[in-house]
Amino acid sequence: MAYGQAPVALKIKLGYAIGDLGLNLHWQAMTLFLAYFQTDVQGVPPVWVGVGFLVAAIVDGLANPLMGVWADRTSTRLGRYRPFILWGGLPLGAVMAACFAAPSLGQGGLIAYAILSHTVWRGVYTIVSIPYASLSARITQDAEERSSLTGYRMTCAFIGGITVSFLLPALAARIDHMATGGHASAYGGLGYSISGLVVGALSVALFWLCASVVKEEPWPALAPASRATLDSDVVGFLRTLGRSSPLMRLLLSIGLIQVAGALQFRNLVYFFKYDVGDMDLAAYAMPAFSAASAISVPFWVWLSRRTSKKVSWQLGTGLAALSSLAFLLAPSDQPALAVAAIAALFVGCTVHAVGFWAMLPDLVDYNEWRFGRRDEAKIFGVASLAQKVALGLAGALLGWLLSAIGFVPNATQSAETLSGLRQLMSLLPCGLFLTTLALMAGYPLDGAMHRRVVEALAGRAAGTTPATPLPVPPSGLGRPGIEHQTRGGAVG
Repeated sequence: MAYGQAPVALKIKLGYAIGDLGLNLHWQAMTLFLAYFQTDVQGVPPVWVGVGFLVAAIVDGLANPLMGVWADRTSTRLGRYRPFILWGGLPLGAVMAACFAAPSLGQGGLIAYAILSHTVWRGVYTIVSIPYASLSARITQDAEERSSLTGYRMTCAFIGGITVSFLLPALAARIDHMATGGHASAYGGLGYSISGLVVGALSVALFWLCASVVKEEPWPALAPASRATLDSDVVGFLRTLGRSSPLMRLLLSIGLIQVAGALQFRNLVYFFKYDVGDMDLAAYAMPAFSAASAISVPFWVWLSRRTSKKVSWQLGTGLAALSSLAFLLAPSDQPALAVAAIAALFVGCTVHAVGFWAMLPDLVDYNEWRFGRRDEAKIFGVASLAQKVALGLAGALLGWLLSAIGFVPNATQSAETLSGLRQLMSLLPCGLFLTTLALMAGYPLDGAMHRRVVEALAGRAAGTTPATPLPVPPSGLGRPGIEHQTRGGAVG
């Protein structure tokens, strides 16, 4: 059996997945609590919170492809990606603690501090996350094994979400209570800052464990990017980017999904505090939502392997759209129905995490077959760019929309504001979900096509014609480019 198509050992799957547990301790803490912390604890106006999310996302988005270039051109005795996972966690934990601090500054100083700390965290997070994601393309080339690997990874990611959604606010409340004797707010800055440091330290241990278990395997057809000049490497990649129809469909779709998710998930704390009026319920409900996602991962993996990644993506997106409408229609005096709709939404959106990270390595193979370049970290970097820009736009949009509906932190909200909050969490996201359904309807790279791409790459690496010639691709897939012909590829 050719390299990259053998079954992946359980030890490797678990070792790789643990790394995403560490990443999601960070990501979910920032997604679920940072906007709330900045408005209700630091005292930053919602509009400026939105501006901060936009600035941080733009800087982060620009850093993602640059990180991809850096990682693709790295060559050490530890490999191409593992050094970043090993040593990036230490500063990442320290910066997260800084994000959840509430220094005694004037409002202008607090606004600047909130924006700067968030932006720095995003940059350091990129140093770990892009190499980690790119590592999956080096573990296996089997599409079904990639679905399985992503399933383990997403399960650990949601465990990370469950852990931090319970641990961060509970530990912060306990620390503040001990420090103030119960006379100050349970959500003070000191508790969150120390809690952030604890969560960061835990993530460092997980990153080290991941990097010690997973080894990078060489791909025989790969010409290391470090052998090309920097400008030719970058220009060559950019020339291929817009010509890859499957990649562009996936990137546009995940961008819209990120906007929809940000409008829904970042508003959850506000929903429980101001609409339901029960923050104690939030402390149990939010981990339960992550648990629902984690439990659903094996189903989405099974469905992807039974049908295709595209089919499971479409079904999950449809469920998310219906759940968004159900949340809007749930009566205000029956919060249990709204909570059930949110749980169904989490289950539906889980397919996007499973499908996206399983599809990207397939697209690395597809782009190598078509363009003669194996751009692993660059493709993952551009994918992260699409996500981060979308999240930044969503953060800015959220801040402006909260102000537009009359939201006032730490005050009783009007009926109109509460109604507007529900609409922000339902109507616009539902429309975005439906748009992605149309985009992904034309995604052509199924399991059969990917297997033949891998066979073609193996034949090219051996200098022979593949045993099963690849058919002429349908419109939008394209033929192997001129780069292949100059390397002697006899494909298509």
